[in-house]
Amino acid sequence: MIAEERRLKILGILEEKKTVSVKELKEIFGVSEDTIRQDLKILDDQKLLRRIYGGAVRVKKGSVEIPFSLREITNPEIKEAIGKEGAKLIEDGDSLIFDASTTALQVARNIDPANRVTILTTSLDICISLAHNPNVSVIATGGTLHPLSMSFVGPQAEAAIQNYLADCLFLGAKAISMTQKAIADAFELEAHLKKVMIRSARKVIVVAESQKFQDQAFFKVADLSAIHVIVTDSGIDPQTMKTLEEMGIEVRIAHAKGLENG
Repeated sequence: MIAEERRLKILGILEEKKTVSVKELKEIFGVSEDTIRQDLKILDDQKLLRRIYGGAVRVKKGSVEIPFSLREITNPEIKEAIGKEGAKLIEDGDSLIFDASTTALQVARNIDPANRVTILTTSLDICISLAHNPNVSVIATGGTLHPLSMSFVGPQAEAAIQNYLADCLFLGAKAISMTQKAIADAFELEAHLKKVMIRSARKVIVVAESQKFQDQAFFKVADLSAIHVIVTDSGIDPQTMKTLEEMGIEVRIAHAKGLENG
């Protein structure tokens, strides 16, 4: 198990138990206490947990931004399936905007290589992933690189997006609230950037795991009324799906191979 996978599992354990000791984690992962202490220090520095004497306690998920490297290895099969399903919505000749979410990255990676498309993105990883596809014209917004999301943010990125009007926007979400009928993010600059993206697209497509309907985040991005399509996995609650469809939002279900209901 690589270090990032272990740290992700530590966060999962804390989500269930709220508090965990160094000794417990040592037994679970079969590594030294020094290794566990280093893991906890890194996660504490990233504000993903709070270290206490002999262990750590969780922090509320909606108040922290998970680093891109950890998000990318969270539910990879589900994200890939959502990416493949989302890519089916892309047609030859489309102009597209992609945010810097890990699920939007999966959509970009699964674009039919025969389709000629133009992509505007804040994601450094999407730029790199599509750089060698001759049928894809990639426009990077520029701006200030935010290391936790590997994305460009700030006034320069926002000004660049305002110069375009795309056919479709592929947007990730930290949280989707059915109570507030809104999507939200944990990073203020990213949330504001997504608002600008929504105004610059004719169709807004949210790509998000069904778990996001249970998560929380502090910075509101948009009301659900601004969303045209949601691509998610088969774990979505049937009543939630029905409510979304009654709101006029198309819900597309991706089925991940080897997973329950998939």
